[in-house]
Amino acid sequence: MTLQQKLDDFKSEFESSSPPYKAPKAIIENLSLGYGRATPVRIGRTRPEDRDRAPAFTLNNHDGNSLSSAELLAKGPLVITSFRGHW
Repeated sequence: MTLQQKLDDFKSEFESSSPPYKAPKAIIENLSLGYGRATPVRIGRTRPEDRDRAPAFTLNNHDGNSLSSAELLAKGPLVITSFRGHW
């Protein structure tokens, strides 16, 4: 079974409001407004190459204090990762 087939099956099952999902009709209607609007992801075609340099940036740390990439680079190499969290 392809990934697309699995996604189509999941969508059908979810939209049926059968257990375990039991999604309210209003939720299903709102979600259906976005189907087909997402930009396709082309994994591997848009990612930076190894050792590409990122633009300078400043972000807040876990304490709310700003920290710049320049400050971090002054201490040595900088590795950036992305963590979306656990839902």
